[in-house]
Amino acid sequence: MYYWDTSAFVKQFIQEVGTDDVLVLRADAPPHATATITYTETFSAFRRRVREAALKESHYHEVVRRFVQEWPAYVRINLDDSILGRSRTLLERYPLRTLDAIHLASALELQEHLHEPSVLISADAQLLRAAMAEHLETKRIPL
Repeated sequence: MYYWDTSAFVKQFIQEVGTDDVLVLRADAPPHATATITYTETFSAFRRRVREAALKESHYHEVVRRFVQEWPAYVRINLDDSILGRSRTLLERYPLRTLDAIHLASALELQEHLHEPSVLISADAQLLRAAMAEHLETKRIPL
């Protein structure tokens, strides 16, 4: 199963470097998964692009409509005590940002729950290095 962190997830909805790679992966072998925090992170990324004038306000509403429409298709990993504990351990082991540790913990939990490999898709090099150290398969999306 593909697990999407927000850096790659957002590229499905906003045309930028890496979008073509993301769309190829998104069309491949569903189901796809992400953490529930991706919902809020995605809106944050959309609004940041509006503030930075990389996304017009008028286009923002179309992007949000598509995102909200596609969100239910994802398997969503809830932030629970197991994820929190694992993310703490990952933060102690690797130089990760808070939400990257939660994404990595979620991907690892998904893999253990499914008893099959998960592939972490991300544009974040530091997160991908930690994922590989944790024996997750990865796909790097250009920034």
